[in-house]
Amino acid sequence: MAATLTRTLAIKALRETISDYNYWGESESDSPLTVRSSRTPLDERRILSLDASARRSALQTPGYKAPERTIRTESLDEIFVPLAMNSLSELQQSSDAVKAKGSGLETLEKPAEAVEFYVQLYSTFKMLGNPKVYYVEDSSDPYTGLFIIGESSDGETVYAQALLTQT
Repeated sequence: MAATLTRTLAIKALRETISDYNYWGESESDSPLTVRSSRTPLDERRILSLDASARRSALQTPGYKAPERTIRTESLDEIFVPLAMNSLSELQQSSDAVKAKGSGLETLEKPAEAVEFYVQLYSTFKMLGNPKVYYVEDSSDPYTGLFIIGESSDGETVYAQALLTQT
C-alpha cells in the first residue's frame, strides 16, 4: 500500500493521538509511546540498537548490556484488532454499569479513550506505507520493546516506540 501521509502530517497526527491517552494495553506498567522519524529505514540492527538504548535508559544502570533478543513481526490488524476489541468490551461493561446506575458517567472516560487511542493509531499507521509492528523480546527479561513503523510519502520512516513490562 502506498503511503498517503507525509512525515510531518504523520508525526503531528500521532503526537495528537498520544497527547490525550498514552497507555499500551499489553504492558503491566505505564509504557508511553514516543513518536519519532528517521531518514533511513529501521532495519533489525537499528531496532535492536534503539531497544537497547530504551532498556538502558529505563534501568538507569551504568554499563548495562542488553540481553540476546529476538524480533517478532506482526501486522497492524494482528495487534490492533484485539486491543481495540478488548477496549470496546470494557466500554460496554462500563456502559452497562452506568445504565444500572451502579456508577457515574465518568467511568466511561478511560475505556472510551482507549478505543479512540487504538483506532487513531491504527488509522494513522494504515495511511503509511508498509506498516508493521515489531516486538523485541528476550525470555529472561521482563521488558519487551514495541516498535510500530511505517513509511511516509516523502520517504522517511515514522515510528512509535515503547518499552513494555511483561512478566
